[in-house]
Amino acid sequence: MVLPALLAGCGGGTSEATSTLTESELESVLVTLDDLPAGFEPISGSGAGAASDARASLNDATCLAGLDLTNADDAPKAETSFNRANVLTITSTATSYPSDDVAADFDEASQALASCSDFEVKADNGSGITGRLDSDTTPASNDVDAQINVRLTGTQPPSGLPVEITFGFARIGNDVVSVSAEGLGGPSEESFQELMRATTERLVAVHEG
Repeated sequence: MVLPALLAGCGGGTSEATSTLTESELESVLVTLDDLPAGFEPISGSGAGAASDARASLNDATCLAGLDLTNADDAPKAETSFNRANVLTITSTATSYPSDDVAADFDEASQALASCSDFEVKADNGSGITGRLDSDTTPASNDVDAQINVRLTGTQPPSGLPVEITFGFARIGNDVVSVSAEGLGGPSEESFQELMRATTERLVAVHEG
């Protein structure tokens, strides 16, 4: 299944400040196998990697043009993924940004996503997605400073196969956690928020030491 590269986080400008958390601390924040329904297995070697240039990316949607939502090269980051029956993948990430600009960038991304509805993105090889994107800012808990929840439904041209992607980002201070579900039979809105709540609660616990 050809899916767009998900937004990996919100940028943040150059700053002399240091990141809040280390990579090791971020790993303790991620969704675990125990958080998921039966049938999921860890994906061996999962982690942040370079997206294929040929892969259609949601960042290429017209409504998101000009946003740099993956500017995390210098920020500590952790990521893990799980798969069920090769039809549904759950990915959890956590990033600690050194710049206070992340709050403004997060708000900019939220406004841009809210402006998206019907969209189409294509890669050079002809793959892509045509569909609808719905978003809201409902927080998983009172500890969250800001959150973006997105549900994307559509089809893949030229095959017409269905696509379902749900993803969310939650910011606490300069730290951002995300959960994404790519594939068919994804979580309901309630169960997705439970996954967001699990990782945000762990982030709060790490902050509190």
